[in-house]
Amino acid sequence: MTWWVILMMGVVVMLKAYMIHAGEPQDGATLVFAKSFREAKKLGFNSCVCDGGDYIDVRGHQIKSDQWLKINAADKEKLEAGVSHVIDNPPSCKQCELWYDELLNGFCESCADDGEAVKAGGDYE
Repeated sequence: MTWWVILMMGVVVMLKAYMIHAGEPQDGATLVFAKSFREAKKLGFNSCVCDGGDYIDVRGHQIKSDQWLKINAADKEKLEAGVSHVIDNPPSCKQCELWYDELLNGFCESCADDGEAVKAGGDYE
C-alpha cells in the first residue's frame, strides 16, 4: 500500500517537530510541525525568522525528542488533524532563551543544572 492510499483512507500522518533557521539557530529559529523536512523548510522559509533570507540559506533539523514540544507548544487541533503548522514563539528557557529542550520550572536542563537559576529565583540579567 502506498502512502497516498493510506492518506485517502483517512489515516492521519504523524507530524514531526523541526527547528528551521536562516543562519545560526541561536540567532533565531522557528518551530515547525510537518510531515517531512521539505515541507518544514517551505513553511519555515515563509515565517518571520527567515524573513529577508534566500530559500537556499534555510537550514534545519528534526527534533527527535519532540514529545514535550507537542504537548506544550503545538496547536493541538492542527496536530491532531495532521495539519502542518509553524510556531514562531515556542516556550523558551528564562535564562538562555532556547526552546528545543524540555523546560523545568521555566528553565532548560542545562540552565537548571547550573543551580544559579534556582538561587536567583529565575531573575537573570
